[in-house]
This record gives sequence, structure tokens and C-alpha cells, in this order.
Amino acid sequence: MSELKRRQGKTTQSRRALKKFESKVFENDKSILFLRGASTSSVVVDAMNELSTITAPHSKKLKKRNAFHAFEGRQHLEFLGHKNDCSLFCFGSDSKKRPNNLVLGRMFDFHILDMLELGIVAMDRIDMSGVKGQSIGSIGGKAFFVFEGQEFESEPFFIRLKNFLLDFFRGSNDTEISLDGVDRAVFVSLRSNNGEDAVIAPSDNCVGTKPQEERGNTVVCLRHFAVSKTQSVVGSVSNTKHVNLVDIGPNFDFEVRRVCWAPQQEFKQACKIPKEALAHMKGEHENVRGDDMGNLRGQLHLGKQDVTGLNLRRFKAHKKQPRAESNGDTEAPTRRRRRTEQDDAGNPEADI
Repeated sequence: MSELKRRQGKTTQSRRALKKFESKVFENDKSILFLRGASTSSVVVDAMNELSTITAPHSKKLKKRNAFHAFEGRQHLEFLGHKNDCSLFCFGSDSKKRPNNLVLGRMFDFHILDMLELGIVAMDRIDMSGVKGQSIGSIGGKAFFVFEGQEFESEPFFIRLKNFLLDFFRGSNDTEISLDGVDRAVFVSLRSNNGEDAVIAPSDNCVGTKPQEERGNTVVCLRHFAVSKTQSVVGSVSNTKHVNLVDIGPNFDFEVRRVCWAPQQEFKQACKIPKEALAHMKGEHENVRGDDMGNLRGQLHLGKQDVTGLNLRRFKAHKKQPRAESNGDTEAPTRRRRRTEQDDAGNPEADI
């Protein structure tokens, strides 16, 4: 696997600009690179424009056509992703064999990690007429994600698909957000091709021109809504039950065609969190902080401990002796006196 490298900067300004592309402990927000194949239909172009709109400002479109296929031209995708500093991509194409085709993918260290090929079955464009005059559905903000179906929690393929879609559409890496600013919702559900049979996942090891082992019958339904809140809810965190969903689009029905997930070992390596970032994340909690060496320093506050209920070893000397009672008078218990050296001197039999 060849390693992509950038040129050395000749001036101070160019070296300063190249530092933005270097690997960091806290990485920049992921951007999506939209590419066009050698042949694209109007449906593919419209779909890419809609996806670019809802993922703005973390998206970048290239106008030049690319005469390669996504599953066969991995090195071209890696080069373009490295050149434009984009770790996500969307490649649109159209052919007789695979009409209205979109390939979504993500990279790790600018090498292909996962790829998902989708066919556009149905599409609705953005329509903001339902929220005209309201400041909701803002493009570029955070969105709620709802995954409907137990397959997203039980089956490994759809668990990975859920992780992929969240990574693709999540936008910026914000640690704190305001609920008033979250005014969009994305719903994702599954169905079969005919809408009646059970959902069957395709094989996830399709590479190059290798034939697909299992085609499956999965259709991913993606719906985009604007969240309309009443005036009593705005600014309130505890009372957020009176909300309305307005369909603003775009809405898609994607047929899952070919899938190529990374092996488990590579995926585990990509999900690994650096020690410095882990220390910073845990340091945000109360009484926990991270030092310059990446170590965690914490302070624990414990309440009063009840040691009477501990199961410890008991000794006879520690047991309380009952007091003897006779004729109503209590006698003090006799105490054993410790023998000293003077007692041994007065007793001649002690040395025998």
C-alpha cells in the first residue's frame, strides 16, 4: 500500500499552510468530496446536489469528470481525497448495468476503509415551502438521527451500516450543542425490494470485479424533516414534548447494491482513540483531569463507610462477656494481670 506524501514548503507561508493537513490528536471536521464519473444522469446530479446542500459547509464538489469506477479505481479516490483533505466521498455515475448509481465511502489515513454502493430508486428534492417564514431547518446545523428497525441493533451488517451513515452525515465534532439549534431530523428505515419479504443483507466483501456472493434485497429509506417547536418549548430543556415534524426533503429510497467493509482488525485500528484525546475527554468530567504526559488525575469523594457489616475474622478476645448476676448484685469481671519480671523473681519455681 503506497503512502501519499505532500511536498515540502519552500516559504514560511506555505509551511504554515501545510500544517493544517498534518495528522493531529484532535482531527479536523470530516468533509465530503463529491465526484462525477464519466457518465452521469440528471437524477444522479440532482441527488448529489441535494446531499451536498444538507451536509454543507462540510462538503466540496469537483466539476471535472473522472473516467474510472469507484470499486476499481481505489488509488484515484485516495489521491483525490488526500489532495483535497477529504476523508469522505460520494461518487456518482450512470450506466446500463448500474443506472443512477452512488458510491459512498470513507477513508482512514487516506486509504479506503468502507464503501457502499447505492442505487437511487426514488427521490424528492428539497421543498422549504412548509416552513416559510420560520427560522427552522437551517442548513449546516446539527440534526437528530432516528434509526427505525431492530436490525440496526441486532445484525452485524446493519450495525456497521448505522455507524457508516452517522459518520457520513454527522457534520462537525461539537461537544456541546443547544437544543434550540438542533432543528432537523433524519429518519432511516429498512424495507425489502417488494415491501413484503424479510430484509436480507448483501455480502460485505465485494472488491474490484469480484462477483457478489449475496445480492440481498435491502432498500434504505432516508427521510429529512424540520423540527418545529412551539414558543413555550424554545429555550426550555425540560419541556420538549410539543414538537412538530415538517417534511422538507430531500427524501431518498436507496437500493443497496455492492458493499465493501474493512476487515475487523483494520476497523478496530481506525476507531482507536489516542491517549491524549482520551485523557482530554475524561478530563472534562468532574474531579478528573489530564496532565501534560497524558495521564489521568482524579479525586474521589466517598461518604461515611459502615464497617459493622463487614465479614471479618472474629476472635474470642473481641467478644463481649456477659456479666454474672447474683442476688441482684452485679460483680465486676476479674481482669487478668500481666506477669512481670518482679513476679517471676518472687516465685522461685518460675525458673524450673
